This record gives sequence, structure tokens and C-alpha cells, in this order.
Amino acid sequence: MKRGNRIRLIYTDHAQEQMHDRGISKAEVESCWNDHHTTYTDKKGNPIYIANVQGRRIKIVVKKQNTRVIITASD
Repeated sequence: MKRGNRIRLIYTDHAQEQMHDRGISKAEVESCWNDHHTTYTDKKGNPIYIANVQGRRIKIVVKKQNTRVIITASD
């Protein structure tokens, strides 16, 4: 997964609930995906991306399954 790749992002129910609860839009998640300033991996090897989107810190966790990307979002 390279920065800026055009990959269809698939949001889990859990991610959508988190986004709703935290007021994070899909546009903000996609901005983080495309324009992150920090990336690292969690204990499970999932990439984590962090970006400042409109003055707000957004963090997404990506889990790739069968060429599909699953997103979890937080701030």
C-alpha cells in the first residue's frame, strides 16, 4: 500500500460507529489516507496513519484482507 494509491476503502461497522461517535467524516479519513504525515504498525502488523485534517488529528488503522482495505478511525 503506497501513499496516495487509489484503493477502495471499506469501512467496518465498528469503524463507522467510531467515526459517528467522534464526528469523523469519510472525507477526513480519506484525507488522512492520502496525506498522512506519520505511519507505523501496531502489534498485529496493521499500518496506522496519522494526519492533521483541517486542524484535527485523525488516526486510521488499516487491515488488508484479500486485497480489500478495512478502516478503523479515531482522533
